[in-house]
Amino acid sequence: MTNEKKRIILLGASGSVGSTALNAIIEHQDKFEIVGASTHTSSYPFEIIKKIWPNAKVCYSGLEGGEAALFELIEETETDLVLNAIAGSPGLKATLAALRSGTDVALANKESVVMGGELLFKVARENNATIIPVDSEHSALNELLKPIKREAVASIILTASGGPFRTLPKEDFAKITVAMALKHPTWKMGPKITIDSATLANKGLEVIEATYLFGFKPDQIEVVIHPQSLVDALVRLKNGALFGQLSSPNMRLPILTALGANLTEPAIASLNFTPLNLTFEAPNYDKFPLLKLAYQCAQEGQSRPIIYNSANEVAVEAFLKEKISFVEIAEVVEATVASFNHYPYTTVDEIDLIDREGRLLASSICREL
Repeated sequence: MTNEKKRIILLGASGSVGSTALNAIIEHQDKFEIVGASTHTSSYPFEIIKKIWPNAKVCYSGLEGGEAALFELIEETETDLVLNAIAGSPGLKATLAALRSGTDVALANKESVVMGGELLFKVARENNATIIPVDSEHSALNELLKPIKREAVASIILTASGGPFRTLPKEDFAKITVAMALKHPTWKMGPKITIDSATLANKGLEVIEATYLFGFKPDQIEVVIHPQSLVDALVRLKNGALFGQLSSPNMRLPILTALGANLTEPAIASLNFTPLNLTFEAPNYDKFPLLKLAYQCAQEGQSRPIIYNSANEVAVEAFLKEKISFVEIAEVVEATVASFNHYPYTTVDEIDLIDREGRLLASSICREL
């Protein structure tokens, strides 16, 4: 049994995280094998996968009948782990399908947690399945918290690069173009998450995600700006000590950690401490109001995290199409969250309804700007 390879279904294989995961799995194919994969519409990853694992099942989730094909892939393929790297809210149903099948999920789709909330973890518990975070910050926290007694923890700390506009004066935000916003100083990512990093909405989503993943209240979750992106996360103890994880900004490490790779084998190059100059600063909530709004949504709960995510996706898409300005992304999200008649939810159908209502409202607000 110990020599058997871990069977992986890779969802969202053509995205930035999916591509990195695919390359990491290929390099460690003595330990892992891909038994299934999905993309939105791209065939390129399948060409690579089929050459190595000809029996792997594949599907296009973005084509007609794609959602049903995706569920069939998840439910009927014998696997040990589903790595969900689907971008945005469509990843939620895929996560739920995997958990209901009793399969552990390595989750790079933070929207699943933000939207699914307690429902996601309830389904996981009922089916004896585990949710393993793949976001670099949450992956680091997951490892850091393992040996620490919960009652000893004062707070957890998420780091953020600050994005490309960290030092740009607020009065110059009106001049920000799509091309400027897509130039992240540290990470190479897809357009949606790159814009989210520029507005700090990505960190806001991670704050909401952390409340569910680790069970901490919003006021126990800190965010610190760390431009070098070398400290992934920290844990602050009540005795004053800080524990942190440092690594090069490379998604291979959290991906391989989530897959269960051997910690005694190198995943990325080790850091050379000699030239390091690490700096930290507090977030500027005035310049980046979506981070502050995320804390509010996490604190007040009900449908607010779903609406925050839905409105942000609508606003970012509108910005990428140059229909609204960079500053108006936050305005759309704030107005949508403030205008929506919030209520609790208990089923995925209710989540779907809230999501659709939020998108309609956000789209209407975009048109009025």
